[in-house]
Amino acid sequence: MDSCRSKRAPERVRSAWERCAARGLSRDLDGPREVLPDHEVEHQRALSPLGAHVDLVADLLGVVRDATEARVAVLTGPDGTVLWRRGGRSPLGRADGLGFVEGAGWDEHGVGTNAIAQALRSGGAEELRGTEHFALSHSAWDCTSAPVHHPGSGEVLGVIDLSGPRGTATPDTRGLVRSAARVVETLLAVQTSPRSDGAGATGTPSLEVRLLAEPAMARVGGGDWFVLPTRSAEILALLSLRERGWSAEEMAYELYGEHGTPGTVRTEIHRVRRRLGAVITTGPYRFADPAAVTSDVLRLRTALEQGEVARALNIYRQPLLRSSDLLTIEEWRSELDQETAEAVRRSGDSRIQARWSHTEMGHAYQRG
Repeated sequence: MDSCRSKRAPERVRSAWERCAARGLSRDLDGPREVLPDHEVEHQRALSPLGAHVDLVADLLGVVRDATEARVAVLTGPDGTVLWRRGGRSPLGRADGLGFVEGAGWDEHGVGTNAIAQALRSGGAEELRGTEHFALSHSAWDCTSAPVHHPGSGEVLGVIDLSGPRGTATPDTRGLVRSAARVVETLLAVQTSPRSDGAGATGTPSLEVRLLAEPAMARVGGGDWFVLPTRSAEILALLSLRERGWSAEEMAYELYGEHGTPGTVRTEIHRVRRRLGAVITTGPYRFADPAAVTSDVLRLRTALEQGEVARALNIYRQPLLRSSDLLTIEEWRSELDQETAEAVRRSGDSRIQARWSHTEMGHAYQRG
C-alpha cells in the first residue's frame, strides 16, 4: 500500500488493502474477475428473497430509471454477485464501464476493496469514498452498502448498494442505505412470521451471536445487535463448545492459564450477564437453554454437514474471533478451516474451490 495513503486510511481500509496485496491483486484491475452468464443470474434471482423488493429499494434510495440521479442502486446475492441494478441511462453506462453489471462478482477477491465486500465481511453498513477503493479504476466512485439479514437466522441474504461519482456520498447516505436494508428486513420478517416473543421453549430469552465477524456481536430476544468485547466473546464461544458448562476453575484456566482465578472469572461472567441477562446460569457456567442460542458458527457447521458448501462460504467470511489468542479458540479455528477445506474438496466444484482459495482462511490453510 502507498505509504501516504496508509497513514490516511481508516484501519478497516488498511486491513482490506493488505488482504488484497497478500492475494496478489493488482490495483490496475479494470473489471471483475467473473461475470455470470444470464441463465445463472436468473437462477440466483429465483433463489433470492430480495427480488420482490428491488423496485421498493430503488424508490427508497431515490433512484428511478428516468431520473437525473447520478447514482446506481444495486442488490447483490449473499456472495456479492450483482443481481439487480436500477438507475438512469447515464449512471448505468458509467457502471458498465467498470464492469459493475448484473452477474458481476463484487466480492473482495473479485474487484478488491469495495463497500459491498466490506459489508459482507462486517455484517454492517460500510462506505468507501474515492481512493479508499483498492482498484484505481474505482477511485472516481463513492459506494455505500448495507447487508440484508434473514430475520430468523441472521444470515446475510444480500447487500444493498448505492454508488455514484466521487462526491455524491453525503453524511446522510449511510443512514439512507441502512434504513433501506432495515425496511426490507422488516418486510421479510412479516412474510416469514418468526416468533414474536424472542424466547426459547423454556422462556429464556433467545441469544444470537456472531463469532465469525470483527468485532464479534450479539443480540438478545431479537433486539438490536451490539458489539461484544473480546473477553465476553471468548466466554460465549467457550460456553457454546460445552453444553454441560464450565466450573469457575475450568473457565479461569481456559481464559488466563495457570494465573487465572475463580474470582476474576466471576467478575467477567457478571459483566456478560449484566448485558445478556438470564441466558447464562452459574454453578456451572452454561447456557440456560442451549436450544435458544444460535450462532454463525453453528450455521456454518450445519451448512457443511448438509453439503451446502456455497452457503457455508457465504457464512464463513472472517476467521473465528480473530483478536483472540486462547489456545482453545485457535484449535477451533483450525478445525473450522479443515472442515471447510474438506467440504470444498469433496464438492468437486471449481467455482467453489476458487472462492475458498481466495478467502483469508482458505489462503492461510493452503499455505499451512
